[in-house]
Amino acid sequence: MTVYALLGATGNLGSAILRCLLSSHWQIPDLRINILVRSKSKLLQAFPQLESASSATITIFEGSISDENTLKACINGASTIYVCVSTNYASRKVDIAVTTAAHLVAALGQLRKDRESEYNTPVLLFNRSLALNSDVQLPVPGFIKRFTVFAIWYIYEDLLKAGAVYAGAEKDGLLTYITADGPVLMGPNRTEATGYKLMERGKSSAALNYADFGIAMVELGQRREEFGGKVVGISATGAVQTDILGNIWIIILGLKSRLIPF
Repeated sequence: MTVYALLGATGNLGSAILRCLLSSHWQIPDLRINILVRSKSKLLQAFPQLESASSATITIFEGSISDENTLKACINGASTIYVCVSTNYASRKVDIAVTTAAHLVAALGQLRKDRESEYNTPVLLFNRSLALNSDVQLPVPGFIKRFTVFAIWYIYEDLLKAGAVYAGAEKDGLLTYITADGPVLMGPNRTEATGYKLMERGKSSAALNYADFGIAMVELGQRREEFGGKVVGISATGAVQTDILGNIWIIILGLKSRLIPF
């Protein structure tokens, strides 16, 4: 049986990944999905089909990422772990990505100790941003990219710290991780994918639908042997639903955190 663990399935990206896994898109035989969420009722409200018949075996774990026993139970035996615990709102105290990474690595370390020779190294999918990617370029003027990075730097700093934790765990043999870098993500309520491509170099689109990013994350997990340990850009190839005002608001909140020291 193939076990996938999904940490944070009620957010925009986690929901997109779960929709893909529940569909017949990949035809993964004997798939079991372990889901860790803070609110089971919220998850079932968004995915009522999880309580009914499904081609996949679903186990829902309700709790915080800091709950060691619950986290260990969720990721135990998983061949692929999707980390979708994140925030779009920058603040001086944001540490959700690095805290998640620390708890996850600690749980994997305990599982390896418990299982010893039976421990199987999982592939971990970690989403970041193309703003931090030096090999795939966003089609925006340099000053706009620099301004955006400045405005929401605390989010990017948190992601970089988390990446360093995963890199250290990979060197220790605990996991293999794939970094998925996307452009600005749009259309959280749109379930129809319009197309995407995976790229390690070149120029990407300026934006991407959550639905396409979710499918791309699942593809990366399926192609783990090819992309393990790599940083992969994801670009749109079809129409993208735009939400300019929402993203402007995120930048405004980020600037407030950068410029006002309290």
